[in-house]
Amino acid sequence: MWEPSMVGSSIWAVPDGKVGIWREAELESWNDELRTGKVVFRDDGSSAELGVEALTLSEYAQISDDEESELSSEESDSSDYEEESPKGLGFLESTALQKGIQTETTIFAKWENHTRGVASKMMANMGYREGMGLGASGQGMLNPISVKVLPPKLSLDHALESHENDEDKEKKGKKRSRGGKRKREKKFAEASRAAKEEEESRPDVFSLINNQLAMHSEAVNGGSTKKQQKKGSGEEKKVDRKALVAYDDEVKELKLRVVKLEEMVSRNRNEKAVYEAAMRKLIETRKALAEAEAVHASASNAVVSKEKEKKWLKF
Repeated sequence: MWEPSMVGSSIWAVPDGKVGIWREAELESWNDELRTGKVVFRDDGSSAELGVEALTLSEYAQISDDEESELSSEESDSSDYEEESPKGLGFLESTALQKGIQTETTIFAKWENHTRGVASKMMANMGYREGMGLGASGQGMLNPISVKVLPPKLSLDHALESHENDEDKEKKGKKRSRGGKRKREKKFAEASRAAKEEEESRPDVFSLINNQLAMHSEAVNGGSTKKQQKKGSGEEKKVDRKALVAYDDEVKELKLRVVKLEEMVSRNRNEKAVYEAAMRKLIETRKALAEAEAVHASASNAVVSKEKEKKWLKF
């Protein structure tokens, strides 16, 4: 009667051998040599190793003929009478377990909560064990097919689009998780290119400063009398309050560029390519600022001296 193929079957068992109350249980394992089986009681989840005399497959264990006749008569009554008749606490507890989520040891997956363990019981009767794959040799799939609940009143095109969107998101996530080496190299190249373009886009500023310095040195040092006259006439045209304001604006612009380049250098100390390009640009801009300040100072002195000369000539 008892054999290993009966593992997972619902049985009745007495935990204290032959004496005690029969309790509903499940056969978890069977030792054919010792003729003993390990059972798990469904009411409290406890387990015990019991012999054949403490196990039975009958639906009702050790009940008298009178009780059996009473049970048969109760089963023949109508469903309305069953609802109105009083029931004991034990019966109510068992019915609540049958109606609610199952908590038996034969439940192998979370999705069994909604089917109350029917599939797991059938699989256990067929010899399935937890962790095995489906199939005769356990080579099949381990988990059931996942079910995705879609919004109501939508066609299958929406389901396909949502599936494709999920795949695209997964692919994008995988691309972002590769380390970002290409992105850093691209950032270095763009920064160096921007520095070169900025350097090449402002050649007129430095040429203007060089021309002004050359004109100023020729005016100070002098040469021939004709050159001095020409320079003097040029200074009368250029070195005035308007030219001084232009020099002042140029100095302010160069100072602002120096501040921005210093921030760029301090921000990109760890980026070698960007740091070197910004540092070269900063050195050139500082040099241009020094030259512009020198031109501004000389022009300011020239304007002040010219105004003093005019005052003396008035007297």
